[in-house]
Amino acid sequence: MYKTKGLEYLKKEFCDDSDRPSPMVFRHVKRLIFIMSTIGSWPHNISGRPRLHNFLSTYSFILIIVAVMFSGLAGGYLKQHWDEMTFFDMGHIILTICLNGIYMTRLMQARAKKVSEAIRDCFLEFHLYYYKDRSAYWTKIFSEIHIISGIFTIYILILMMVGMSLFTLKPLYTNYSKGMFSSNPPPNGTFEHSVYFYFPTDVFYTTLKGHWILFAINLPNNYNVTCGVFGFDLLLILAVLQIYGHIKIMKHNLLSIPLPKKESDIMFSAEENRQVAQLLKDIIIHHNLIIKFVDKFSDAFQEYLFLFYFFLQIISCVLLMEVSTLNPEALAMYGPLTLGMFQQLMLLSIMFEILNSKSEELEQVVYAIPWEFMDGRNRKSVLFMLYKVQTPISLKAGGMVPVGVKTMSSILRTSLSYYMVLMALAREQ
Repeated sequence: MYKTKGLEYLKKEFCDDSDRPSPMVFRHVKRLIFIMSTIGSWPHNISGRPRLHNFLSTYSFILIIVAVMFSGLAGGYLKQHWDEMTFFDMGHIILTICLNGIYMTRLMQARAKKVSEAIRDCFLEFHLYYYKDRSAYWTKIFSEIHIISGIFTIYILILMMVGMSLFTLKPLYTNYSKGMFSSNPPPNGTFEHSVYFYFPTDVFYTTLKGHWILFAINLPNNYNVTCGVFGFDLLLILAVLQIYGHIKIMKHNLLSIPLPKKESDIMFSAEENRQVAQLLKDIIIHHNLIIKFVDKFSDAFQEYLFLFYFFLQIISCVLLMEVSTLNPEALAMYGPLTLGMFQQLMLLSIMFEILNSKSEELEQVVYAIPWEFMDGRNRKSVLFMLYKVQTPISLKAGGMVPVGVKTMSSILRTSLSYYMVLMALAREQ
């Protein structure tokens, strides 16, 4: 009994706040808004806060400039120490440059008008909250998607905190274990950092004061990159869940079209045909709503998806190489990050695949409705709907390639192949 009450309390406290007056004040959406706002990427103008939006827009522009500068300085450090670096040290620098590249490109994409319009449509028009009172089934699906969205949000937040903490704090532990913080540090010792930059002097890597200055620079940068990598993915997950909910409801509505009341009838009566016509009209309008939103959202995030898979191809190779040493330091620093990046790849790809397969089911469902009992006008509506559902509902990378499990498996296979090549080069070195 106490266990059941505890689960109900946790569900109500962290996930189920569906009685609130708007999706914008749901807990999981507020958490998303907070994450995105800390990097200046949430369009507050959609909720009537233009001054805050303009301030954060300026802030995001500054962050982009800083990200470009940091990428250049990291590249400069790589070039400066190329001859003296181990293969794994090179991998670490390349990894941080790629993560910074993801963060920087997403900041740029968030400034686009089409992205803010897609976010507005998702949370202020398309969200299941605005349709939940249409029927008991709408309410049921809304509640399910709402709770799942809350669970995913908490999961991503935990992943962010664990990954960032270990990536940032592991160098501190290494420096402490090497005696770099003692009164008598080892001669010619250098401090380890989470991110390295080119400087004209080595003071940031050889002195205690310089170490803490660079640590203070890296700390907010690591937080911003973490938000940029995971925050946008969370936004995409929440949007895909809404699309999935709408498709599931549409499928249910198609399957709910009744047969003639009299089993002996071979056709619907005139009144039944009028009722079926209204049902078909509502379903077609609903399908158009889904298609319109998916097309708009896909257009807004097509570059995002392309760059997501492009950078993940590189990052996954480097991460596999870094964790392959299997020493505790590497596992502590790169293990959670590897888990986080691969789970993001698998999670998004599987969700896209589920969305694709769910939309492909609509073709069979449309054909299975009792069209043979309908009059000519309703049969034309069914034929039109059958034509419309031939095209699967899917998000596309670069506006061309539908993403899903095949994309994921291709990246994983390629990453493993490149990883074997990199390990061979590392052994030769």
